[in-house]
Amino acid sequence: MHRFYEYKGALHMHSTYSDGTKTFPEIIEIAKRCGLDFIMFTDHMTLKPLEDGYQGWHDNLLVLVGYEINDRHNKNHYLAFGLDKTLLYDLPAPEYVKQVKEQGGLGILAHPDEIRNALPKFPPYPWTEWDLNSFDGIEIWNQMSEWMESLTKYNRLHRLLHPRKSLKGPTDRILAYWDKEAQRRKVLAVGGVDAHGHRYRLGLFPVTIFPYEVQFKTIRTHLLLEEPFSRDLPKARNQILSALKNCRAFISNLRWGETDCFSFTAENSKGSETIGGVIEIEDSAKFKVQLPGQALLRLVKNGQVIVEKKAEALEYTSYTPGIFRVEALRKGKGWIYSNHIYVVKPGQRPL
Repeated sequence: MHRFYEYKGALHMHSTYSDGTKTFPEIIEIAKRCGLDFIMFTDHMTLKPLEDGYQGWHDNLLVLVGYEINDRHNKNHYLAFGLDKTLLYDLPAPEYVKQVKEQGGLGILAHPDEIRNALPKFPPYPWTEWDLNSFDGIEIWNQMSEWMESLTKYNRLHRLLHPRKSLKGPTDRILAYWDKEAQRRKVLAVGGVDAHGHRYRLGLFPVTIFPYEVQFKTIRTHLLLEEPFSRDLPKARNQILSALKNCRAFISNLRWGETDCFSFTAENSKGSETIGGVIEIEDSAKFKVQLPGQALLRLVKNGQVIVEKKAEALEYTSYTPGIFRVEALRKGKGWIYSNHIYVVKPGQRPL
């Protein structure tokens, strides 16, 4: 198997260019302190920070600038990357999904199954155009959405004081949709911090809901690159977009530990593949999972858990094709979620 290079980052964040509370330079410095390799901004309906020259290398941190698109009803939010200018305003969702694809960009459904009503000031923004199938990926785990979805008047203070404790993992409903759609075509899954640094008044006291530094220490998206990051910006940008389009990624929650040494591979008599790869089954395909520490480990095939055990490693042999992914949980809460490995019949057209 070809060697891959892992880089950890955060995507889906907002600055003072839209409804965030910190500037680009402030957020970039926070990301550096948190040890991230890359961050991907998505201010609402603007690429002004791209025009202002923020995309690029900032010491050892790579900054990419995309933007979050919405329709005229402020629904169907869509994270778009790899574009040089914004699309026309007020387009319907089918049109901006189509145009992002036509322009060679990367498009991801943002917080698509969002349900929340605890804070009227922050209503839900769900995805409703489920018949579309030309998007590249799904934000299966959105930090702000999950935090707000389970908020009540009884747990509000505790969750404001201990925001990382509330994160459990992607919803069963979005995992089921992703697994179903990925049996038809490759579909990327990412985790998003949706960072705003919202300020909220709790009685007499002003508080910040999920400061940027807290969010950068929770949900991360890890990329597997075929070469080390290039210091040439156009090439580095293409490395990130290519890895995402090819599903060479996994999601982690840093609260439950670093993910160094995590690996998920499948092999046959001719070679092996890792996350996002396609491999022929021949007589069988052998899967190997290695974690950096013990966890409740699940191997999922076509949306169904086929192996579940508390372990640091797992091996499994499959004799039939399908799409396979891994989940790892600690204390009943999500730690690692991989993208799929695609196992196909000999001669079958790769997804």
